Amino acid sequence: MNDGEKTKAQLISEMQIMRRQLEHLETLQRQYEKTLRDSQHQLQQAQKMETLGTLVAGVAHEINNPINLIMYNIPLLQKIWADFMPVLKERQQREPDQKFGGFDYDFLTDNLVQLVADMEMAAHRITKTVSDLKNFSRQSNVVEKAPLQVNSAVKNAMRLAQTTLRTSAVEVNLKLGDNLPDIDGNLQSIEQIILNILINAVQAIDHDQGKIDVTTGFRNKDGRVYIRITDNGRGISTTIAEKIFLPFITDKQSQGGTGLGLSVSYSLAKAHEGEIIFDSRPGAGTSFTIYLPSVLKGQAAKILVVDDDNAIRQMLIEALTMDHQYLVEEASNGIEASIKLGTYRPDLLILDIFMPEMDGLELCRIISSEPELSEMKVIVTTGYPEHPKLDEIIALGYTNIFSKPFDLLNFVQALGKILGEKD
Repeated sequence: MNDGEKTKAQLISEMQIMRRQLEHLETLQRQYEKTLRDSQHQLQQAQKMETLGTLVAGVAHEINNPINLIMYNIPLLQKIWADFMPVLKERQQREPDQKFGGFDYDFLTDNLVQLVADMEMAAHRITKTVSDLKNFSRQSNVVEKAPLQVNSAVKNAMRLAQTTLRTSAVEVNLKLGDNLPDIDGNLQSIEQIILNILINAVQAIDHDQGKIDVTTGFRNKDGRVYIRITDNGRGISTTIAEKIFLPFITDKQSQGGTGLGLSVSYSLAKAHEGEIIFDSRPGAGTSFTIYLPSVLKGQAAKILVVDDDNAIRQMLIEALTMDHQYLVEEASNGIEASIKLGTYRPDLLILDIFMPEMDGLELCRIISSEPELSEMKVIVTTGYPEHPKLDEIIALGYTNIFSKPFDLLNFVQALGKILGEKD
C-alpha cells in the first residue's frame, strides 16, 4: 500500500470515528433534551400546585366557619327532637291525620333520627375535606424539622394503618434498609405521606390475594433516601394518571375518596425538598416512590467513575458504595464524562486510559486546562502500566495510578486517603 493509499485509509478511519462521535453526541443530546423537558414539566407542576395551594387555603377558610356552625347545631337538633317526640306523639293521638313538614308521625318516628345522623356524617366528611385542604395549602410551611430515620416513620405509619390493614386482610412485607442516613424532616409529615399512600394501596386492591411491599433504601447517586410502596392492585386509570397529584382527582368517589391524599403527600414531599414518582399499569399494580434528601447529601464525597467496560464500572461502584456513602456517578467514555463535568463537580475522578471516542489522556488534558476542574482529584486505572501515555498523564500532575487488576479493598482505602488530602 503506497503513501497515498495509507492517507486515504487514515482519512476513512478518522471519518468513521467522527461519525460515531457525532452519533453518540446526538444520542446524548436527545437524552438531555428529554431531561430538560421532564424538568420543565416538573417546574410547571410545582407552580400549578403552589397556585392551587393559595386557592384552596382561601376555600378552606370560607368553608370552615359555616361547617363549624352546622356541626355545632346538629347535636342541638338531636336533643330537641328527643324532647319533642312525646309532644308529637300526644298530638298524633289527638289528630291522627296531622302532618309535620308534609310527613306523618310514623315516617318521622322511623326516619328523622337517621336523616339527622346522615347530615352529621356528611358534615364530618366536609370537615375532613377542609382539614385535608388546609394540610395541602401548607405545602411550604413544614416546621419543627429535626434529624429522623425514615424507618421509624414507616413503622409509625404501619401502626396507624393497623386497623385498615387488618380489616382488608392485605399482606404487607417490610424491607427496611440498614444504616440509612437521617433526613432533616418533620416526623408527622413523613408519617402522613406514607400513611396516605399506604391506604391508597389498600383501597386499590380489589381481590383476595392483596400484597403490599414497603421498601426503604439509600441512593448513593444523589444522596437521597427513598420509601417505595408497591401494591398488586388494579393500577391507576390512564384517564387520571397525568393528574394524579392534583386535588379532587380520584377514582374512589364511591369509597368516600376526596382526591386529596396524594395532593397533600405531594405538597409535604416538596416542602422537604423531595419528590414522589409513580409507576402504574392498569390491572398490574402501582409503585409509589418517595425520595427525600438525606443529611449526607451535602457532605458525602462525590465520585465520577469513567470506564468503557460496564462490568468494571459496576464493580467499582459496588465497592465504593458497599460500606461507604459516597455519591457515585458513572460515564462510559471521555466524551460522556466531559459533558457530565460541565455541571457535575466530583471530588474525585476514577479514569480509565483506553476508551473509544475520547481516551483518558485527552480528558486529563481538558481537566488540567480548565481552572474550575484543575484541582479535582484523579485516579487513573489501566491494564497497560508501561504504555507511553501514562508518562504524559503523570507529566500533567496526575500521579495516582492503579494497574488492573488491583485489590479492591486496598483501592478503596487508598481512595479514602486521597479524598482526605483535599482539606
